[in-house]
Amino acid sequence: MKTEKTITGEPRSKAKRFFSFYVILLLILIVFLITIGIGTKYFWDYIEAYENSRIDYIIERLQDNVDYDFWQMNVENAIASRLTEFESGRPVPIAPYLSKVRDVQYILRQNSEESQPEAPVYTIRAGARDIGVARFVPTENIGYDFYLWDVGSLEFLDSFIDSFDRSISITASHNARVSVNGLLVSDRYRVDCDFEYGVTYLIDGIYGDVEVEVVEITGSLSSPYHAEGGWYFYRIVEPFSRGYNFIVPEDASVFADGDLIGFENVTDDSIIPAAFIGVIDVSDVPVHLHRYEFELDDLYFEPVVAVIGASGHELYGRSDDGDTLYLEDYSELYKELYSDVAETFIRAYVTYTANIGGNIGGNLSNLGSYILRGSELYQRVYASRDAMTWVGATTVTYNSLEIEKFREYGDSYFSCEVSYNIANRTPYGVRDMISSFELLFVYSGGRWLAVHMAAI
Repeated sequence: MKTEKTITGEPRSKAKRFFSFYVILLLILIVFLITIGIGTKYFWDYIEAYENSRIDYIIERLQDNVDYDFWQMNVENAIASRLTEFESGRPVPIAPYLSKVRDVQYILRQNSEESQPEAPVYTIRAGARDIGVARFVPTENIGYDFYLWDVGSLEFLDSFIDSFDRSISITASHNARVSVNGLLVSDRYRVDCDFEYGVTYLIDGIYGDVEVEVVEITGSLSSPYHAEGGWYFYRIVEPFSRGYNFIVPEDASVFADGDLIGFENVTDDSIIPAAFIGVIDVSDVPVHLHRYEFELDDLYFEPVVAVIGASGHELYGRSDDGDTLYLEDYSELYKELYSDVAETFIRAYVTYTANIGGNIGGNLSNLGSYILRGSELYQRVYASRDAMTWVGATTVTYNSLEIEKFREYGDSYFSCEVSYNIANRTPYGVRDMISSFELLFVYSGGRWLAVHMAAI
């Protein structure tokens, strides 16, 4: 008997196999897509980390902060290290520098010799010029061995910082006091000058505005003839000379502005005042007088010239026939001893010249007894007798009589100054007579006699 096999499950098995295939395929696709998605995320994360780690992005931040603290601080620090003492501590002028880094394109150029992976070094170019060197430091690890960077330090190039400094030149008198911004300019800034009595100071490395002040040796503030473009030119004061002719006691000292004038300037080592020449001999005067003839050069104002006597006191001079005569201090001792001598002589002189009582001969004889016989004064007085015959008799009243300034010349001579004011009465009225004289007396024959009389 023939048996037939009936297969009833084959279609189901085939469908099942297709289903399993699609499931597997789907799973593979899902895994693939997941892998692609994960890979893509890691890829973009990597790209983002790479991009964020690029130095270029920092430059954009620098450009955004041109007007803020970063640039100001770095420019100020760069300039501060270069400032001279004339600008130290003063505000740093940064505006010119900011104008060069504002609204320009920045380009970074890596310094291959200095740069390291962990410490990149780049030269920053702003517009058409290199301005500095930036040294970067890592601030944060952002994965994939990439780091965020920041500027650790910014060193401006000399060519950039020095592009706005300048030099100033100041020319003034060589002994003037020159200051810049209130600080005295020292000799280390001096350079060659074209003016004989001038000096030029050259100061480099000036960044801001300056205040220049020049004070002449006389103490006056000088005004500049020119003060533009860093060139300051002031008046050149030329010195002058003064000649002096002094007659001083041999033991006195002459000083000019505190400096001793040496004896090499003495031209005559034994003289007497011009008024006494022919009256007394040099050999009769124990204290000789010296003539100083000297010239002071390189003067900018009149010097203070002083004569100091042996006593340590300053002597005061008076004109003496073209010279200046300095004598020792007035002698109070001689005034006390010999005021009567001088007064007796001057009253006899007034009695004779005013013809008091009308006795010309008697008055002349009395006056002559107080004068050294044979002296020039004696001869002059007696030569006046004929003229006195025309003078009528008068009377006088002394309004004042002063005898002062006694000076001694050894033991044999003394001088004094006399001034008087008298009312001279004549038949025609009253007339005031005012006169001043210098008198010189000599000790002769046991008496003090007048030998010289000159109006002063």
